[in-house]
Amino acid sequence: MALAAASPVDVLGDDLLQEVFVLLPGPADLLRAALACRPFLRAARSAAFLRRFRRRHPFTCPLLLGCHLGPPLLLPAPPIAATRRVAERGDFALSFIPRRGRPGAAGASTPWQLLDCRNGRLLLRSRSSQELVVADPLARRWVSLPALPGDHPVGYGLVADDGDYSVFQAACISRVGDTTELRAFLLSSAELRWADVGGLAQQPNLAASRAMQANQSLYWTLVGGQHMLALNTATTELVVLPLPPFLRELGFDVIEKGEDVAGGLHVLTMRGFCIEVWVGEDDGAGGLAWTLLDKSVRFHRAIAEMIGSEHFYHLTLDVIGVAAGVVFLRNGSCLFCIHLETMKMTKLSENESCPSALIYPYTIAWPPVFLNPTEEGA
Repeated sequence: MALAAASPVDVLGDDLLQEVFVLLPGPADLLRAALACRPFLRAARSAAFLRRFRRRHPFTCPLLLGCHLGPPLLLPAPPIAATRRVAERGDFALSFIPRRGRPGAAGASTPWQLLDCRNGRLLLRSRSSQELVVADPLARRWVSLPALPGDHPVGYGLVADDGDYSVFQAACISRVGDTTELRAFLLSSAELRWADVGGLAQQPNLAASRAMQANQSLYWTLVGGQHMLALNTATTELVVLPLPPFLRELGFDVIEKGEDVAGGLHVLTMRGFCIEVWVGEDDGAGGLAWTLLDKSVRFHRAIAEMIGSEHFYHLTLDVIGVAAGVVFLRNGSCLFCIHLETMKMTKLSENESCPSALIYPYTIAWPPVFLNPTEEGA
């Protein structure tokens, strides 16, 4: 009996299909292509491919909803009408998480303290019981984390897997007793167990700033602003990195640049009303050599018009964070965002009292449930 001939699509194979799919304009186009037939869906449901696709489309993938100002507030990002409709389907008041322990602290607007926010998930700590949970306000799902083994937790972080939404890691930096030693603990969603992955002696405390993330690594600025702590969650390497003098007085965020995960540490900041991207590369002597990679036009007149001040040269804009190709900035109580592809600047809020360290860009989870590899057991 003659064997049935393979279809033309099957002959192409996953690798060639993925080379075509990665060139599609955005996530919506990828979803439409995946719906065409089973071979297309199989090729698209690859964790490695989905990571590559997100890196190739930093301005459209994932969808940005806005700024999370701590439960229950989400400040929508442009286009405001569309993002508000998506956000309204979720529960940012976190009422789907059971309350345990004593009532929250007097005056607290919510029983949960926001510690980090990545890829649609929130890392939260109960104000009463100190319980840690990871929650998804849009899906209304949550998971409780075991108690931390460290003495004095001083910093937290959440790491997402851009190829499989079901996978995440949580990190905690803890100070050992009354010493100057910092230790790092890491937890994976597969095991839900904290592991001591290393420590560093004679280190200053973490500054009052949120964790930054790029290429599966977490970064925290240390007190004094001269160094930052880096934890590579893939290799569990814990190191201290020097910061250039000009960054010590500025707000900044670490970012991913292009498809190549190697190639130095990229940071984005604003100086002289211009967005600057710097890359720090190993100088061979235990430090980093910094090079200016990109510099934008000046935003001084746009800022002056939005704030309504003619004395714009006395104004400063601090970078809060970067997500989905949008940088969020602050001047006093005013919040702004700039789309890095179009360089369009928008004022989000005129009277925001939330501390900058508690403001997090919030995106919809990537990859979408339909494309997530675990949907097929991949």
